[in-house]
Amino acid sequence: MPRSLRIAVITVLGFLLSTLVDLAFDTESTLGLDTLFKIRGPQATPEQMVIVAMDEASETHFGVGQDLTRWREFHAKLLDQLNRQGASLIVFDLQFIAPNHRVDPILADAMRAAGKVLINECVQKFRRGVEDFYGREECSDRNKMPAISREGEPATTLSERLVVMRKLSPTPAIAQAALDSSPFYLINDSEDDPIRESWTFYDALAEAPSLPVLAWFYYQQASSDYPNEQPLSAWLTAQRRACANSPNLDQRAKQLICAGDSRYLNYYGPPRTLRMESYADVYEGKVEDLQGKVIFVGRANRQFSPGKSDFFPTPYSDSRTGKMAGVEIMATQFANLLEDRFIEIPAPGWLISSLFGLLIALLLVGFAGWPGIVLSLVFASAYAGSSVWLFGQRYWWVPVAGPLLIQLPLSWLLSLAWSRYDLMRERGRILEFVSRVFPQWVGMLPAAPGQWTESANAGIAKSEKDVSGLCLATDIEDYTAIAAQHSPREMWTLLNTYYQVLGHPVVSHDGVIADVTGDAMMAVWFDAPATQQRRSACLAALEMATAVASFNLSSSQEPLATRIGLHEGDLTLGSLDAGSSSHYRAIGDTVNIASRIQGVNKYLGTRILAAQSIATDLEGIVTRPVGTFRVVGRAEPLNLVEVVGKISGDPPSNKMHALFADGLAAFQEGRWPEATRLFQAALVVDANDGPSRFYLQKALHYSEMPPLAWDGIVVLDGK
Repeated sequence: MPRSLRIAVITVLGFLLSTLVDLAFDTESTLGLDTLFKIRGPQATPEQMVIVAMDEASETHFGVGQDLTRWREFHAKLLDQLNRQGASLIVFDLQFIAPNHRVDPILADAMRAAGKVLINECVQKFRRGVEDFYGREECSDRNKMPAISREGEPATTLSERLVVMRKLSPTPAIAQAALDSSPFYLINDSEDDPIRESWTFYDALAEAPSLPVLAWFYYQQASSDYPNEQPLSAWLTAQRRACANSPNLDQRAKQLICAGDSRYLNYYGPPRTLRMESYADVYEGKVEDLQGKVIFVGRANRQFSPGKSDFFPTPYSDSRTGKMAGVEIMATQFANLLEDRFIEIPAPGWLISSLFGLLIALLLVGFAGWPGIVLSLVFASAYAGSSVWLFGQRYWWVPVAGPLLIQLPLSWLLSLAWSRYDLMRERGRILEFVSRVFPQWVGMLPAAPGQWTESANAGIAKSEKDVSGLCLATDIEDYTAIAAQHSPREMWTLLNTYYQVLGHPVVSHDGVIADVTGDAMMAVWFDAPATQQRRSACLAALEMATAVASFNLSSSQEPLATRIGLHEGDLTLGSLDAGSSSHYRAIGDTVNIASRIQGVNKYLGTRILAAQSIATDLEGIVTRPVGTFRVVGRAEPLNLVEVVGKISGDPPSNKMHALFADGLAAFQEGRWPEATRLFQAALVVDANDGPSRFYLQKALHYSEMPPLAWDGIVVLDGK
């Protein structure tokens, strides 16, 4: 095949495959853009704006719960407070649909007195009749019927392809008191994909400007020669229809009005990166420095709260940061307008991808084999570095996922295939020549490349591996009772988030998750020095306990109390074949013992227990012995320690631990009255210490009915 044709094939096939994959999976956004954000990291935020968050602390402080209409009785005083501090503009990410006749007049008076309050308007989108309704949360339930039914035709349903959008204005008392109002409807309000774009104008809603755009023009109006039109929302709609014919508009404003109806958001970082103050603190005057600021008021949780409405994934979202509140996305768009820092696409993506593919093809064809691959890799690295630099410095987004993850490997594959093809053709020519000229040498030629010989399979690795490692077992307390209260789908959603929280510490400390079954997870550490394995596993266990506690606080479901057990010894890691599928597992007595140790937590009221050998040479981690136990199914007793926490430097003295240690020694020696006194003293210091409570009950029982033969070992009759 001619070189020019090979260049064309590599270029065209790479571009077509990259385009098809992007159309099917949106790889350029999910991998390319999101990765560029994470590489760039958080950015400095503008000082002219503040988010007043209707957060969990404020909900508790005011006792309003999830009902947004109950907040209105506090909005009037909030407006007075912001007005006294000299806020330049106040934007409510609230829609005020349902009236509250008791407090609406007071709130309306406060809005008029402030004279600078913008409010949100509800946008509803209907698709396939009542089966597919979209709208942000304050578009209350009474509005969730199709628009066509609300106009007097209850028997009529929307067609399969019909899409209806409508705007619901705020209640009249509030709407008339506000300076202006406009909608803020996110591009994929109803989807689970990250929010990457935001509307500037809603052409489907009679060219209405979005609320951040409206706020930006009001802010500019206060500090420049922008027209004094009132209300600006109607004026902006007229300007968009006439494509900005006002002579007072600068080029940037004209471009914003006349260009497309959406822009790519330039996020400053994960949720809560923008300056955010608690509603309750601002309400009580505890927050200062609001002079001249643009204030955005809306719901914004401070903690990751899965399942909350009006919270959306962004390129920075993960199991640790959670989703971003709608009001913070609104403030991000306003900040982008303020700094003119939207993400821009400098040239059509197909053009950049085509040029990338062409240059790669030229290198691979011009320098056949490994030299071409090395040169193409150097060029691709330079392209990736330039993409990251342009994104960070110029806010330009050029394709990275398609060129680097699809076009480059495909080009390598085609190049190597052609090299192989050329090699085979060359060998065929040599074999033909030798056959004709030196037929006696034919048997001495090497086998064709890739041909298997009898010894070719000698080095295949076995599917199992024997190691000396450490096993960590977890279990959820009262899981059966919790599962009985929920549907399978609800439990799947809860456990999916739970295991993300549980698994992150394992991976971050170089562990391997060997199995997840129902309410239990098994992780292993191996191929590392024993001291390093012990420390990594203990740190992972402590971080898991902390992460689960935070998860339980932020979750609206029942808390998932997690017990953890650690043991070390011999393991076999391998693949078990079951039918037509294979499962990778850790097998051995070490796994079973770790599970039994985990179960001892139930008796002692602890969270993390480990075999005593694991506490050897641990630096920076506090442990304490909790006794010797004989568990179900195992004759050999286990000496166990509780993994208490992390420290820096020498461990501080702990009076309760000292009393417990003395009591445990007396208990194991059969001095029941002395043990009883010491455990009672330990509980005076810490009434919540589970091991002291467990041994106190045992000592009291043995004081009355001493065991016939006592060896200091506690026998447990259950898992």
